[in-house]
Amino acid sequence: MAELDGHDASFIVAVGGKGGTGNNMALPYEATPGTAGETRYVELELKLVADVGLVGKPNAGKSTLLGALSRACPKIAPYPFTTVAPYVGQAEFVDGSSLTVADVPGLVEG
Repeated sequence: MAELDGHDASFIVAVGGKGGTGNNMALPYEATPGTAGETRYVELELKLVADVGLVGKPNAGKSTLLGALSRACPKIAPYPFTTVAPYVGQAEFVDGSSLTVADVPGLVEG
C-alpha cells in the first residue's frame, strides 16, 4: 500500500465516518447517530537497519567491536570520527541464530 520512509510520512489506510450530533442534555433528548467509517485489516511490516546500534564517544572501539563480532570490514584508524557512514555486520551464533549490528557514525547530517 505505502512505504513510510520519511520523518513526517503519513498514509490514510481507512477513512473515518462522520460524527453524530447530540443535544447537550436539552429536552427532549434528541440525537442523531454518526455514520460508520471504513474497516480494513492490514499487516504492518517494520523495516530495521539493524537489531543493535553501536553508539559512543570517538575512538571508543565501536568499529573494532563490529569487526570482531562479524565479517564486516569497517575503516579503523587512530583518529576521531573515522566512521563517516554506517557499517552493518551480521553476527552469527553457534545455534544458527544471528544478530545484525550497525556501527553508527558520531555525526550524522541533519
